[in-house]
Amino acid sequence: MEKGKDMMNEQREGSALFSIAIMVLTAVVWMSLDIYLPALPVLQEEFSVSASYLNLTLTVGIVTTAVGTLVGGPFSDKYGRKPVFMLGALLSVLFTFLCTFAGGVEFLIVVRGVAGLGNGIILTVTTAMIKDSFSGIKFKNIMTVLQSAAIAGPMIAPSLGSFIISHFSWHWLFIFIAGLSVIPSLFIAAARETWPKEGRTSESTTMAIKDTLNTAKDKPFAVFAGMMAVLTIPMWAYISVCSYIYFNDFGVSNLEYSVFYALGAAVSCVAPFLYMVITKISSTGRACEVCFGLILLSGIMLPTVGGMAPVMFLLSTIPFIIAEGMIRALGMVVLLEQYSRVAGAASAMVNFILNIVGTVGASLATLSWNSYLTGLSVICVGCVVVAVVLWIVIVKQGIMARRLFGKAGR
Repeated sequence: MEKGKDMMNEQREGSALFSIAIMVLTAVVWMSLDIYLPALPVLQEEFSVSASYLNLTLTVGIVTTAVGTLVGGPFSDKYGRKPVFMLGALLSVLFTFLCTFAGGVEFLIVVRGVAGLGNGIILTVTTAMIKDSFSGIKFKNIMTVLQSAAIAGPMIAPSLGSFIISHFSWHWLFIFIAGLSVIPSLFIAAARETWPKEGRTSESTTMAIKDTLNTAKDKPFAVFAGMMAVLTIPMWAYISVCSYIYFNDFGVSNLEYSVFYALGAAVSCVAPFLYMVITKISSTGRACEVCFGLILLSGIMLPTVGGMAPVMFLLSTIPFIIAEGMIRALGMVVLLEQYSRVAGAASAMVNFILNIVGTVGASLATLSWNSYLTGLSVICVGCVVVAVVLWIVIVKQGIMARRLFGKAGR
């Protein structure tokens, strides 16, 4: 009896450590996308390039991360989670470290691109591992915390980056990320395989990728994932241009920038848990509608009060920061539960869509606006309009009505 209890306790501890390792690595992977944002002015001067050209290092990284998520899911469905994860971890750690040898933008674009491919594989395979290992309310809770980590990573990164470049050279940014990835990667690689051989697809890898793409053709999946992705655009836009706003428009110091960014990061970490609170007293659908209102509020505040001072800019962005955290956690739970039989493919497609839309957000933010504040405001309002149109389709056609409102639907 005692032996049985000991085994159960060991399994619980092992599951907890496994989940924590995935959460830490998820945060680090997302952190790697933009930890060097505070160094952009330094890199721009050192490499003698325009801001838009330098931003390709961010955009290409996002695109290749999207590609990695697309291929990682079906490959892991066919060959198992662990071997595909280890490939992704190797690419991520090795090529992130190689960024330290960049002598120009072109080299940095290439190595960040390959590292992004590895990051994408990590994100989609670890998400599938969580779905393999947990179900019900435990899955919902772990997925919410996981999305909090995914949000916290890119939000905390610039503050850490600002601290690092204040004391060391920009090269240490990439050494830090590569080193931080090693321990959780080794722990996950040493864990048991979560996708047994009998559950793996027997079809070719090409067919597995086609099946993943076919997931996006399923109307309920496409419409809901599209709405979810559109609502994350303001955050991507903010990440892309906030350093220019804080440094160039407000003239803040590295320390002040770190404080403002850290405050936004703290809000983003809490946001997924707000979704859990709302769904306890109301429905998942109502939580979606709260997100629309929050982003619209930011769209109004940014041009009216956001340019007055750094603190007012921060306050203007908090509503869409909260909304992004809520919709990301909400969307992942809804979609992975709805498509649990094809968790690898669903995880791959959701992460792919989020990363591609993230590229759009980063690109939109760096267009030739009168000011970046104006651009962020227009992006917020435009995203709400598009999301509301998709929401009307979802409600009228009863898409995922049971999961969103507890009613029968598609």
